[in-house]
Amino acid sequence: MEVFIPKRVRDSIVSHALSEYPREACGLLAGEKVRSKGFSIKRAYRAKNISDTPLRYEIDPEDMYRAFLEAEKESMEIVGAYHSHPLGKAFPSKIDEEKAHPSFLYVIISVPRVRIGAFIWREGKGFRELRVRIGEGPFI
Repeated sequence: MEVFIPKRVRDSIVSHALSEYPREACGLLAGEKVRSKGFSIKRAYRAKNISDTPLRYEIDPEDMYRAFLEAEKESMEIVGAYHSHPLGKAFPSKIDEEKAHPSFLYVIISVPRVRIGAFIWREGKGFRELRVRIGEGPFI
């Protein structure tokens, strides 16, 4: 499976991650899931990180609600979330594992050295890494 991300969306989430450094940045991803191929991301919605701890994230419920409404208006669905790992790797942490939901896409951006990883949680099997393709699309 792959994750298809338009360059403008990639640039937006990387910009967000860098602007929040050294705190974790977070947001939601809208698009579609195509069972056999993966995810096609159309838009990223920035969210406020309301966590008291700078190296953890918690999406502001108001921002989450707004993203779901906007995605619905644009005939899209929220298929995943993104967050940054300041000083970390673009790979899920133990905390990410504890909060994961099955079949939901997780995009992780490491900063300040930018790398992007994408993962889905499989119940009983852990995270599965997906290939990330950046471009102008359409992909699917």
